[in-house]
Amino acid sequence: MHNTERTDAELAVAAAGGEERAFTELMRRYKEPLYRYVQRLMRGNEDAYDVLQEAFTAAWRSIDRYDPSRKFSTWIYHIALNKVRDHGRKRAVRSFFFQAAPLESPDRPDIADHSQNVQDDYEHRDELNRVSKMVDALPDKLRQAFTLQVLQDMPQSEVAEILSVSIKAVETRVYRARKILQEQVEKLD
Repeated sequence: MHNTERTDAELAVAAAGGEERAFTELMRRYKEPLYRYVQRLMRGNEDAYDVLQEAFTAAWRSIDRYDPSRKFSTWIYHIALNKVRDHGRKRAVRSFFFQAAPLESPDRPDIADHSQNVQDDYEHRDELNRVSKMVDALPDKLRQAFTLQVLQDMPQSEVAEILSVSIKAVETRVYRARKILQEQVEKLD
């Protein structure tokens, strides 16, 4: 049987038994959607790929603790969420110490952000950037639930399991996120 014919749970069990190719197949299946999820949670931070690697490394190290009666996707997304949170805590500590030190030229103007797309010919891309920024500006709890359910198209039950909250909490967070986004879009019109 080829790896692509096996279920995620079967691959995880095989990986727990030492079959590295099985875990490689799981990584292939989840690399892109998990990367998009991590990148969204990190608001486009350039460290998203590193955090994704940390999530897969943690999953490999703990694959023997995976419960095959549960969805593998829920398990791996939960690990990724924890790695994003870890990264945020580490970054906050580093930021505190960096900001506490005096800069050589504190009067200098901020360097321009060249990552923004300002080309007039790409209205669609510009609109996507605006919407993406609106999503990024959502409070963490709302952004996490919205990203998983709406952008990753996961069922509420799986989102609830990943975030360790009730289904009702997911429903409320997604509703609040949509309401905030709708209000912001209406302000633009």
